[in-house]
Amino acid sequence: MRFQELRDADGTVIARGLHPAIAVVAAGAVARAAAISAVVSTQGCIILHPSDVENELKRAAIAAVEQHENARDHKQAKVADAQFALQQAVDAGLRTSRETSTASNDLVRFDELATRLGTAEEDYEVAVRADAEAARAVATALGELDHILGQRHSASTSLDQARKAADGHGVPEAVVHQAMNLQAALAAAEAEKRQVVQQADEIAQVTRVASRDALLAREAAHSALRSGMSLISVGAPNWGPGMPLPGLLSNYRDSLANRLAAAEAAEAEAKNAEQAARSFLEQEGRDLDLLAANGPGEVDARATIAAWVSSEHFSRDDAVFADEAFGRFGAEGTAALLSNLAGRGCQVIYLTDDPELLGWAIGLPHEAGGASTISTSRTRKPALVSD
Repeated sequence: MRFQELRDADGTVIARGLHPAIAVVAAGAVARAAAISAVVSTQGCIILHPSDVENELKRAAIAAVEQHENARDHKQAKVADAQFALQQAVDAGLRTSRETSTASNDLVRFDELATRLGTAEEDYEVAVRADAEAARAVATALGELDHILGQRHSASTSLDQARKAADGHGVPEAVVHQAMNLQAALAAAEAEKRQVVQQADEIAQVTRVASRDALLAREAAHSALRSGMSLISVGAPNWGPGMPLPGLLSNYRDSLANRLAAAEAAEAEAKNAEQAARSFLEQEGRDLDLLAANGPGEVDARATIAAWVSSEHFSRDDAVFADEAFGRFGAEGTAALLSNLAGRGCQVIYLTDDPELLGWAIGLPHEAGGASTISTSRTRKPALVSD
């Protein structure tokens, strides 16, 4: 709809040449009221009063309060989410800390048991070697003693044979003297070897006791390992019967060490996540405090109305008839708002007695807008005529 002129109730034209885009019409209060009453029921015509602008500002203020409350509620929800996330991070940190402690205790406990068994194994091997060496020493000494005894037996046999060979005439003195010297030497050697045998046997007895004690210590360490594995959280692998091989123990220790390293890495990651969650919660809390302290803020009246007149509330098919509706914004602000409305494609007919605004309209390019006048001396009811 486009209005070209204004007629009164009798059909008399009271204003001509209304610009199809922006028509600023000079009119006093009485003329404005009469003109508005003439078009109030016209289809496709939007009437704007200052009260409409004030109502829009009030609506914007209410919307700002609601928006602020929604923003505060949203921020409170985010704070609650951040608190929940922090609690989860704390719980995760405690859980990973316990897992790290458990893995560390498992490794320490296994190291103690495995070290004890390893030491017992080494001590037992040393004791067995010493026992074997002592047994070999006894065997050597006995062999040497047996050799000496064999020599005595051979010497006695030789003397008997010499006596028989003399046909009862007796053994020559030289032979007897030689036999006696040999007997003395063999007796001395036998006594010495018997002493060596006795000493070797005493040592062998000590090493046998030591090897037996080492065996008992080894078995006790093995038993301690078997029973102590029940205290390790991951349990013992199947090492088979008997004493586990050192390589199997080393493999199991590697698995415990890897488990501890993984637990420590998870704990560090959980601590970082907890710190990040705590920092996020603190930031969200500060944002909420700032939001609450600032309140909804003041509504920018001019920007609010500018957004309103540029909205879908006004369409290109509307003719907007305004009775000093934007007067609170002054001539400059009103001119900007009229331009916004015209930019929507509307015809804007603005009734005013503001000379500055009329001067602005007069100075507009012909294609943009213009000014008209309603005589304030007429008393008849005017009416707008559309094309």
